Amino acid sequence: KSTRNYTSLLACAFRKMLGQFAQQGRRATAWAPNPNAPIIPLQSRRGRAATSTPQALSTPGTGPHAPATTGSTATFRSIRSRVVAETVTMNAVNVEQHLLTLSRFLTPGDEEQLELLPAALTATDAIRETVATAVNTKMPGVKNLQTNVVNSGALAPLTALARRGYPEAFEALQILSYRNTHVCQQLVEKGVVDLISNTLNDSSVDLQCAMCFLLTAFAAFADSSHAPMMRAGLVPKLVLLCRTQVGGNAVEMGSRAATLQTRAAAVLRNLAHNQRNHAVLIQAGAVEPLVDIMRSSADPASRINAAVAVACLVGHEEGNPRLQLDEDLVGEMLEVLDAACQGGMKYGIFWTVWKLCQGLASLSVNDKNKEMITAKGGVEILAEVVMGRHHNQETAHRFALSALWNLAFNERSKTVIIETPGLVDSIRNILATSESPKTREVAKGALWTLGLEQDVKSLQEGGGRLVASDGGEVETHTQHVMLSYEWGCQQSVMLIKSELQKAGYMTWMDIDKMSGSTLEAMAKAVEDSAAVLVCVSKRYKESQACRTEAEYAFQQRKKIVPVLMEADYKPTGWLGALMGTRLYFNMSDVRQIPSKMGSLIKELGDAGRINAQHKDTAVRGPSMIVATASDRADSWNVYEVEEWLKRIRCAEYVGTFREHNMDGVALSGLHRMGTDMRFLHETLRSEFGIGVMGHRLRMIEELNKLFG
Repeated sequence: KSTRNYTSLLACAFRKMLGQFAQQGRRATAWAPNPNAPIIPLQSRRGRAATSTPQALSTPGTGPHAPATTGSTATFRSIRSRVVAETVTMNAVNVEQHLLTLSRFLTPGDEEQLELLPAALTATDAIRETVATAVNTKMPGVKNLQTNVVNSGALAPLTALARRGYPEAFEALQILSYRNTHVCQQLVEKGVVDLISNTLNDSSVDLQCAMCFLLTAFAAFADSSHAPMMRAGLVPKLVLLCRTQVGGNAVEMGSRAATLQTRAAAVLRNLAHNQRNHAVLIQAGAVEPLVDIMRSSADPASRINAAVAVACLVGHEEGNPRLQLDEDLVGEMLEVLDAACQGGMKYGIFWTVWKLCQGLASLSVNDKNKEMITAKGGVEILAEVVMGRHHNQETAHRFALSALWNLAFNERSKTVIIETPGLVDSIRNILATSESPKTREVAKGALWTLGLEQDVKSLQEGGGRLVASDGGEVETHTQHVMLSYEWGCQQSVMLIKSELQKAGYMTWMDIDKMSGSTLEAMAKAVEDSAAVLVCVSKRYKESQACRTEAEYAFQQRKKIVPVLMEADYKPTGWLGALMGTRLYFNMSDVRQIPSKMGSLIKELGDAGRINAQHKDTAVRGPSMIVATASDRADSWNVYEVEEWLKRIRCAEYVGTFREHNMDGVALSGLHRMGTDMRFLHETLRSEFGIGVMGHRLRMIEELNKLFG
C-alpha cells in the first residue's frame, strides 16, 4: 500500500482521538487531512531550535565521533519519559503531513534530502509528542496508532536521524516501541542495538540518556531483544554508566529529575527480570553499582529500580547484606505497587505489577525484610494483586503468592495474612482455577505454611501415593528414608540414594517417587518416613519448598539427619536453628560418598531398612516415631524452643524469643528467675513483649512443667 493510504488511515484514527478528547472536556478542533497543508512547526520543548547541530553517530569506519561530554556543565535538553510527555494541542499537529515529510526526507533509495532536515526534525518531535499523549492518557487503540505510524514507513527515516545523532529520533523510536513487541523486533533487526553499542560510550550525556531510554523499551517489552543486547556487549557499558557520576547535570523528566545513572539502571533492571541474563549481569559487576544507587540516590524511582534489580539478581541469598532494605525504600516500593494495581503512575512512571511482585518475592526471603514489608502494609497490597486483574496476570499472581509464602514463615506476617479479609479465600480460588502448575504449587505452599486446618487436611487427603523403585506400590505401613534436597545437588543425592538402596533401605526422592503434585507428595513422604536426610546447602536454605519440607519433618517429630552437600558451608537462620547441635555427615565431595556411607548408615540404624523386623510397626501410632526433640528441655535448640511456644499457644512470641537466642539452656535460666516472681513477670513483659497477664501466667506454668 502507498504511504498516502496509510496516512489516510492515520487521519481517521486521529479524528476518533479528537472526539475522545472533546468528550473528556479537552480543547480539540476537528480537522480534515490536507496533503497540501503547510507544516506547522512545533516550539522545541528544549527551548531551542530543533535544527541545531547534533552529535553525529556512525558505525565504525564510517565517520568520526564527537568527544564525550559526560562531565560537561552545559545545560542539557529535556528528555521526556514515556509517561510524562507534555500534552500537545491536537489541532496543532497535522500528523499526516509530518509523516509525508519524513517519507520525503529519506527517498526509496535511502538517500537523505538534507534540505528537508529541519522539517524532518520538526516532524519527529510532532509524532513523538502525539503518540506520547495517546500513551499517557491511556487512550484506546494506542497499539494500532503505533502500528499505523510504523507501516507508513516512518521507522527508516527515524533510524536515519538516530544515526545522525539526534536524541529526538531515539525518543520517537522509544514511544513507538512502548509495549509494542513487534516494533521493538523491527528496530533490533534494523541494527539499532548495534548502533547504540558502537556509539554509547562516546556520546554526550543527553544522547546517552535517549539511547538508554530506547534500550529500556527493548528490554521491557521484547524478551527477544535480550540476546542481541548481550551479544552486542552492552551490559559492561551500562554498568560503567551506572558508576559514572554526572554530578549536577540532571536530565529533566517531567515531574522528577534523573541522571544518566537512572537511565542505565532502568535498562539493567529490565534485563534482570530474565533469569537467563543473570550470569552476564553478575559477571559484569552490575550488583554493586545498583546497590549504591539503591542506598544513596535521592530519586525514589531510581532507588526502586535498583532495589528490584538487586533482588532479581541476588534476592535468593537470604543472608546477603546487600538485600537489607531501609523502611523508607520498603514504603516506596509498596506505594508504587499500590499505584500499579490501580493502573496509575507513581514518581512519573507506569509500573508493571508482576515485575514489582517478582522483586518483593525475592526480597521477602530475608527475615528482616519480612518484618518491614508486613509493618508497612505489604500484605494488604499483595492481597490487591491476588484479588485483582493485571497485565500478565498469571505471572503477577505467581510472584505475589510467592511473596506471601515467604512472609508466612514469619509468625506475625502469618497472622496478618490470615486476618486480611478475603485473602486466604482468594488463594484457595487461584489454587482451584489456575491453569498454571507453577502457580498452583506456589498457592499450595502458601496455604500449607499458613497451616489452617481445612487447607492442611485438604492437601493431605489429596496427597499422592508412594511408588517403589521397581514400580510397585509401597505398602502404607512401610517406612522409608526421605532425601530432602535442592535441585542443584541432585546428582550427588542420587548417588547417596543408590548407596542406601544397596544397603537395604527403602528410599524416597522426588525425582522418581512422586504421583500427584509436589506439595501433597512431599507431605505424604514426610509422614511415611522413618528418617529424613536433610541435604544441607546454601541454596537449600534459600528455597521455599525445602524450608517447607524441613519444617514439616520437624513438626512431625521425624528423625532428621543433616548431610552437608557444600564444603565449608555453615547454615544460619532457620536452617541453623533447626539443625541445632546435630552431627553433620560431609558428602560435599562426590568422589568420597561411597567411602563415607558407613557412618551415615550407622546413624540411620534400622530406620527405613527393608529387612528390619519391626513387629510393632503396624500397630504403633505416630507418637512412637523417633523424635528429634530431646527428652531434656535444657538441651533444646532455638528451633525446638519455637516449636514448644507454638504448642503452648504462645506462637506470637516466637520472634522475640528468636531475637534473644533462646535455646533450651536459656529457657532453663528463664525458669530459674521464677524465684523472684515479680522480676520474672517484669522480664517477660519488658524483654519478651508479653503484655497480657494470662499469657505470662500460662508461660510460667508451662516452664514449671518442663523443669519442675
